[in-house]
Amino acid sequence: MRVKLFEIIPADFFSVLVSSNREIYVDALMKLYEMFNDDINIKLKDYLNELTALLEDRVYNVEEGDDISVDSPDTSRGKARLIEKRFEKTGWIEREFLDGSFTEIVTPNTYSIRIMRMLKEITDEGTLEYNSLVFSTYSALNQAVTENRDRMYEALIIAEKNTEKLDYELRSLYHGIRGYLKSIRDNNDVNFLLKNHFEEYKNLADRIYHPVKTMDSVFRYSGPIKSILMDLRYDDKLLNEMSRKALTIKNYESEEAKDDILRTIDKIIDLYNSVALLMQEIDSKHCNYTKQSIDKIRYVMSADRSIKGKLAVLLKAYASADEKGKESIAEIFEENTCINRQEYIDSGSFYHKNIKSKRSNQPPQAVELHDDIQDELIGEVISRIRNGFSENRVKAYLDSLFKDGAVQIESRDIEINNDTDYVLTLLAVVNCINGRHGYSINLGNDYIRKNGYRIPQFVLFKGGKS
Repeated sequence: MRVKLFEIIPADFFSVLVSSNREIYVDALMKLYEMFNDDINIKLKDYLNELTALLEDRVYNVEEGDDISVDSPDTSRGKARLIEKRFEKTGWIEREFLDGSFTEIVTPNTYSIRIMRMLKEITDEGTLEYNSLVFSTYSALNQAVTENRDRMYEALIIAEKNTEKLDYELRSLYHGIRGYLKSIRDNNDVNFLLKNHFEEYKNLADRIYHPVKTMDSVFRYSGPIKSILMDLRYDDKLLNEMSRKALTIKNYESEEAKDDILRTIDKIIDLYNSVALLMQEIDSKHCNYTKQSIDKIRYVMSADRSIKGKLAVLLKAYASADEKGKESIAEIFEENTCINRQEYIDSGSFYHKNIKSKRSNQPPQAVELHDDIQDELIGEVISRIRNGFSENRVKAYLDSLFKDGAVQIESRDIEINNDTDYVLTLLAVVNCINGRHGYSINLGNDYIRKNGYRIPQFVLFKGGKS
């Protein structure tokens, strides 16, 4: 059952990490963790001596909550006591006497040791060296199966811890690469990019990526590991032996022990299935980082360093900046450059701007035409039609309708695709009514439509009517 965090640690436990003296507090905790690793009993006097040396030439500001009743709180020794008492008050340490003596010792709480270890790992990359987790898992399971079957339960516990740590390391590596990708996008300093690529990222790759891909290959050992676990899952005799061993180690009911072992086996198999997919994502992200890093370094090193290039950078920065940033860049322009407005004249410069008028909803006014003007306009239209459609053109159009020896053609068979065809058809009808050009016509009483044009219904005859 999961316990709430602040049921274990005091409420103000993390206050030392957010105070104004947090840098000094972290260094003091790292010194405590170092002494914890060196000696099983940390004498209070020795720890205070280390804190006194740590505070030399450093400013420690007395804060609210510090026990200022100590002797000489303004001296380095007094400030060391303030720090020690602050750690005791917030639950990082406890003070007690060494058995059988009056020597005071400092004892870190269990949860404090875990937090100090985490802080140490964050600040010291050397503690994150990758171990052969996959090979260790395979070795433990294989040795237990082939030589020490009575230790199979212990081997399974080791395999579970190693696999969980492997999954954690790979996920941390994946998100670590994402962080390096973000850093190359956000920086344009070539020295930073070179150091980021050839030092910091190389250290990350050498520490985790290359070992996983080479000496501790996931793809090499994951198959045998899953095979051993699958055989174990269906080996009832060995499972029963492991269950009996589990009952002596953990507080299980008889059936719970076996169920927990099966869940552990399935968990490891599922983790290795997901690890294979995770490795593919890491490979893709690694290649993406390498390409983007090299491309960014090449771009920055070949960027235009002339005045024109620098001006282009400023203009790009101005375009993407917020209002405060634009004001700052504008001040740089005003102080260092002389910029004038430039205009030019081209062919579109000489024109009058259109004046928009408001559309009226009133009905249109009627246009009155006198008879003589109307006759003149109609005559002009007829004249234009005659000038554009001569007798010879109408005759040629009629001849084109009677193809392949046809002697008659109906109006529905005539193609009318445009205004020209429509006018020629009407003129042909008029000419045939008058018996001209050797053609005759039989008009109907109805009209037909062809492609949106309306023409009378008729039959044209070549020569006389049949």
